[in-house]
Amino acid sequence: MRKNTQSNVPTDPAEQRRLPRKNVLMSGVIADPKGDTASECTIRDMHAQGAAVSVLKPLQVGAHVFLLDPGNGAAHEARVAWSRAHRSGLSFTRSYTMGLGLPPALKFLWRLLFEAKLQQAERAVAAGVSAKLARGAVGLTREHIHQMARQAMPDKKLPQLLLRARRLLEE
Repeated sequence: MRKNTQSNVPTDPAEQRRLPRKNVLMSGVIADPKGDTASECTIRDMHAQGAAVSVLKPLQVGAHVFLLDPGNGAAHEARVAWSRAHRSGLSFTRSYTMGLGLPPALKFLWRLLFEAKLQQAERAVAAGVSAKLARGAVGLTREHIHQMARQAMPDKKLPQLLLRARRLLEE
C-alpha cells in the first residue's frame, strides 16, 4: 500500500489563498464612497471576500471604494488591499444586493448600475447589435429602467441617463 506523501514540487505562494478565487472577465465600476467619481474596470477574479480588478488609473492602497458588479446586480464596499500598475486587489468589507433594501445613503449605486448597463447596451449597438438584443442582453427592459430610475431619485445625473435610455428604447 502506498502512503500519501507531500509533493516536493514548490507551490506558488500567490495561489495559497484562504478562499478559492473564480476567474472571471466582467465589466464593473469602481466608485468613491459618495459616487462622485466612478470609472469602468474589469473584474478579473472574485471570491466571497474580495476581487482583483484591472483599472485605467492605479488605486491607492487603503482607499475606500465601491465595486459595482452590474452583471450580478451587486455592490461591494471595499478597501484597496494592494495595487500594482493597472491591477488592484480589493478586500470586501460589506456587500449589497441591488434591491429595495439598499440603504438610502447608497442610492447613488442605482444610478451607477443604470449608467453601466446603459453604456454596455450603447457599446453593443455601436458594434452592430440590434438595440432590442443589446437591451435584453444587459437587462434593460422598460420596467427595469423605471425601477432603477425610481430608486436613483433625486440623483442630479439621472435625467440625462433617462434621455439616453429613451433613445435606446426607441431604436
